[in-house]
Amino acid sequence: MAKFIMFDLDGTLIDGVDDLLFAMNELLGTHGLAPLTRHDLEAMLGDGTWMLTKRAFAARGKTPDDATLDALNIDFNERYVATNYAHTRLYDNAEATLRTLAKDGWTIALASNKPTAPCERILEILGISDLFAVIAGGDATTVKKPDGGHLRFVLDKLGYDPANDDIAVMVGDHANDINAARDANTHAIAVAFEVTPDRANALNADAVVTDYLNLIGAIDDIIQPKD
Repeated sequence: MAKFIMFDLDGTLIDGVDDLLFAMNELLGTHGLAPLTRHDLEAMLGDGTWMLTKRAFAARGKTPDDATLDALNIDFNERYVATNYAHTRLYDNAEATLRTLAKDGWTIALASNKPTAPCERILEILGISDLFAVIAGGDATTVKKPDGGHLRFVLDKLGYDPANDDIAVMVGDHANDINAARDANTHAIAVAFEVTPDRANALNADAVVTDYLNLIGAIDDIIQPKD
């Protein structure tokens, strides 16, 4: 029996909103549009940068066609990469918890709807890329969360085999994460760092944690056989 755990990135392992906001407001400004607030942007996250760009422009009364959005999304991602993620940070106790999981025999992966390249760079900058056996952004396969195919792609890469009673857990902050876990038939844990505990509880995950110090205990509770 092997143990596999997958993490979302934004809102789950990292607070990267300020860098996303800077890049998006730069882009909006080049088109003569007013900037967004952090609160505005937070509500738009979770479905990849193309949808983020679409929502940002829609919030300013603009509805570009898909071809235009493709170009805007490329522009946004270039601006985002140019921030070098200077204001992106790990949540408290995240690194220590990841390293404990690794020591306890868990194989760790990333499953994010953000493009793979910035995921890899962010984890490298934060000094934790060595902990991830697979880093799969939204462009790593043909589907994104909430489609469970994204997680199945990751699990296949990891060598997960339910016939061997392998354990798989998905940790995320968004309905996309929990719904993907359900679709992939894995355990699901919701984190409440950028959302309220009530909102996280509404995702109907197997457990909700508000601090990484509590994650390992939550995992143990959901994977232990029930009497």
